[in-house]
Amino acid sequence: MPQQVLQVLMCDRHGQSFAVGVEEIAAIERDRSALYRTLLVDRASGERIAVDRVGGVTEIERSAICEPPDRLARAGQGLLGVVEIDGASVPLVKTSFLAAVHPIQIQPAPVVRAAPARLAPVVDEPQLLVTSLRLAPSSALRPEVVVGIPLEQVLDVSEPMPWIPLHVEGGWLRGVLAWRGQTAQLVDLARCFGLEPQLGAAEERLVIVRGTGRHEPVAFTASATLQRVNPSQSTAIHPEDAGLRTEAIRGVFRWTNRLLVIPDFDALL
Repeated sequence: MPQQVLQVLMCDRHGQSFAVGVEEIAAIERDRSALYRTLLVDRASGERIAVDRVGGVTEIERSAICEPPDRLARAGQGLLGVVEIDGASVPLVKTSFLAAVHPIQIQPAPVVRAAPARLAPVVDEPQLLVTSLRLAPSSALRPEVVVGIPLEQVLDVSEPMPWIPLHVEGGWLRGVLAWRGQTAQLVDLARCFGLEPQLGAAEERLVIVRGTGRHEPVAFTASATLQRVNPSQSTAIHPEDAGLRTEAIRGVFRWTNRLLVIPDFDALL
C-alpha cells in the first residue's frame, strides 16, 4: 500500500522555488570549484544538479497534490504537480525537471470534431464574455481583436493570483496555477493565435474557463474591461483569412469593425 505522506526537499533554482521528493536525492554536496554551488545528486543517474539554495524537508499529503493536465504531464520533463507549502504554491518536480535546459516541447493540438447530423435552429444569440486582446504596437494595422467565451464555459473571474512560470516552446503556455484543488494552465491567448502580445499590459483579472469536451480548467489574464454581450450582426470568416493560427480557434467573426475570436480550449489540454 503506497504511503499517504510524501517527504519533499525544498530548493531554489534561478529564483524559483521547487519541491523534490526526498527519495530521488542520494546526497547534497557543495561544489567548491564553482563559487560553492549546492549540488543535488540524483539517486538514479548520479547526475549532479546545481541549485541556488536548499531548504528543509517538508511532509505533504499525497492527496493534496494538484496533478498537471495529462498532456503537460507527459511532455513536462518531470513536472509532477503543484503543492501548497507555507501558504505558497510550489511546483513538485523530479530532479530531471531541474536539470532540463530545453523548453517543454508541447504545442496546441487541433481538435477533430464530428459534424452534427443536422443543424439545429438558432433561437437566441449566444451569450459571450468578451475582452480585448492586448497586442504589441506592431499589430496596429489589423482590426482590434477581441476574445469571446461562451458563458457556460466560464468558471470564475477573479483578481490575479500567484502562478508558476514554465518554459514552453513558443511561449503560448505561460505556466500553471492551483485553482480549487486543480492545476490550471495559464495561457497567452495572443500567442495561441499566432499574434504578438503587448509586453507589460495590465493584468487586472484572471479568467478561468473550461473546454467543451475536456473540462480541465484553463486560465488567462485580462484587463478589467470584461463585457457580457450578444454578438449580433457578425459574419463568420476563416481564421487563416484573418491571419491567425488555427489550432486553438473554434471560430472567427467580423463584428462591429473588430475580429471576434472564439477560442478552442480543448486544443490546449
